[in-house]
Amino acid sequence: MAKHKALTFIVSCAFIGYIPPAPGTYASILGFLLVYCAYPVFGYISFTAGFLFAICFILFSILCIHLFTYEGRDPSYIVIDELAGCFVTMVGHRATVFNLLVGFLLFRFFDIIKPPPIRTIERLGGAYGIVGDDILAGIFANLGLVVVKIWMG
Repeated sequence: MAKHKALTFIVSCAFIGYIPPAPGTYASILGFLLVYCAYPVFGYISFTAGFLFAICFILFSILCIHLFTYEGRDPSYIVIDELAGCFVTMVGHRATVFNLLVGFLLFRFFDIIKPPPIRTIERLGGAYGIVGDDILAGIFANLGLVVVKIWMG
């Protein structure tokens, strides 16, 4: 019972996943706020360090969801995957207000619209499908942020 409560706390990002009507958006806001708050503490994080952190968090997310007992394919209260997608979005980018805002908008766009192949990854089911679509949405958002920054000069 205690294990289930701890996993519920983790996979719902401190119960943010239970806040209606848009738990995924709230968890994404948390993710980008965490990146913003980490910047003054750690400074610019190199691409390699950010990449390694994102990979570790992705694996942690998959493990927690795999150990967690839930019903349905992708319950809306499981939002740790949104956090992982936010971290992937910001790998290699400075945590400026502009980058965070554009990264957030791009990530939510790709996570909600789910263009191919994101929708295909989501169909994997289980922890891999739950986390995989957000990771791919984060990769798309990361690349979109690169394009926006090049376009803006």
